[in-house]
Amino acid sequence: MKNAILKCTILLLALLCVGNLAFAQKTKKTKPAPMSEVDKRLEALKKEVETKIDGNAKMAQVMVDKVFSFAELGFQETETSKYLTGILEQNGFTIEHGISDVPTAWWAKWGSGKPVIAIGSDLDCIPKASQKPGVAYHDPIVEGAPGHGEGHNSGTPLNILAVLTVKEIMEREKIPGTLIVWPGVAEELVGTKAYFTRDGYFDEVDMCIFTHVGDNLGVSYGQAWGTGLISVEYEFSGESAHSAGAPWRGRSALDAVELMSIGWQYMREHLDPIQRSHHVIKNGGDQPNVVPSKATIWFYFRHFNYPGIIELYEKGNKIADGAALMTGTTVTRKVLGSAWPRHFNKVIAETMYENIKKWGCPNGAKKIRCWRWLCSKK
Repeated sequence: MKNAILKCTILLLALLCVGNLAFAQKTKKTKPAPMSEVDKRLEALKKEVETKIDGNAKMAQVMVDKVFSFAELGFQETETSKYLTGILEQNGFTIEHGISDVPTAWWAKWGSGKPVIAIGSDLDCIPKASQKPGVAYHDPIVEGAPGHGEGHNSGTPLNILAVLTVKEIMEREKIPGTLIVWPGVAEELVGTKAYFTRDGYFDEVDMCIFTHVGDNLGVSYGQAWGTGLISVEYEFSGESAHSAGAPWRGRSALDAVELMSIGWQYMREHLDPIQRSHHVIKNGGDQPNVVPSKATIWFYFRHFNYPGIIELYEKGNKIADGAALMTGTTVTRKVLGSAWPRHFNKVIAETMYENIKKWGCPNGAKKIRCWRWLCSKK
């Protein structure tokens, strides 16, 4: 079941790339042939892709398992990035390391000209999710260690197999175009995608295909289900003092953190019911007998649209200012990352859906889950 799902995921990506690239070559470089001839050629290439993917099942399994074994948290994906970029470099890709000043981020590029197709997926794992593969109950490899609890070990390896398959056909058929592979570094921390965009990495990209593990092969277009968010850290600064000898001399940053937490909980009654917000206290002080001079609270403000996200963020800022005022402390805020609500492309969704229908579901999958129809949003 696992190998079938992996194969199908890679196949969908590869078919979409081959279809678009081959069609672009036929229509741009030569006199347009009858559609039936183009279709026949595309079908032959798709069949070839399927055979090549089947033949590389072992390579897929090794890459997926290797990344699973590294199990590196966000911004710590050192061995994962070294391993994956090494495979790409051996196959002719040019690697730009440390993009957007993120040491474990990279941009792998091969080919030239249009179209420019970027294929991405995430790399990082999550805390305390260590788990023996193939075990249906909690059984960590190392108790308390991080692990790939959300499937981020499979996405980029499968993308690599897809682009290598497409690259081979492009070279043989002399199909122009540029293939890019990029990783979602520190996705669980909402850490990098906005910075890649800010720094212009997607400015010349014609099509971005992003893959993530799911429980079906459904596609959609328009605004996708799910929230966007702002990740923000509030640090309060006060004055330390001995908690027993002279507590009146202190101004507790922890008091401010706790007041902000309480203030947000009281605010929830008056918030849009579809919002989602949550926080953790990252730093609550050093030890009980010292009034904390520094304390930090970390919030995620989530909503389904941009105005909703900004409204939550502004409310959080006001509550932070109020908590600082009540405790005689000061507060600074740092936006750690952001992720805006997703909007998917109709042409890509419909093309991929036709391939899903044609090539079928993984063995044993329920078709009602596998072939979920497109959303009707325009």
